[in-house]
Amino acid sequence: MTKKTKLKICDWSLLFLTIAILVSGLQLEISPNGRVMWVWIHIVLGTVFTGVILWHIQLHRNHVTKKQSMSHIHRKKHPFLGILFFLMLISGIVATGHWVGTYIHSTIGGIHGKFGFLFIITIMGHVWRNRRFYR
Repeated sequence: MTKKTKLKICDWSLLFLTIAILVSGLQLEISPNGRVMWVWIHIVLGTVFTGVILWHIQLHRNHVTKKQSMSHIHRKKHPFLGILFFLMLISGIVATGHWVGTYIHSTIGGIHGKFGFLFIITIMGHVWRNRRFYR
């Protein structure tokens, strides 16, 4: 499989997962103490979403010369996206740990939701700037 084909599969998967994670996140915002099923759906989608994001970054890594590092590229090209991804990931891990231990919506879960919405908005800008790839 060529790199371009892998990128197409990865990017279309990310587009689908972005919509799915947004829908599950909105469901949690609407009823934070709602059905346990929605929390588990969001956790599973978030885990898959994170994995595909890391795959996306790895596929673009070939554009990096041996003297450059991924952190150099992300500081230069996508600093806000990288920071939000890190904040969302860390807060999501902490919120998941809290929720699994107590089955109660926590403040960190709310903070994670705000980081997540900012991340989705930023992703929309990233997709818009790279929309020619989806043609």
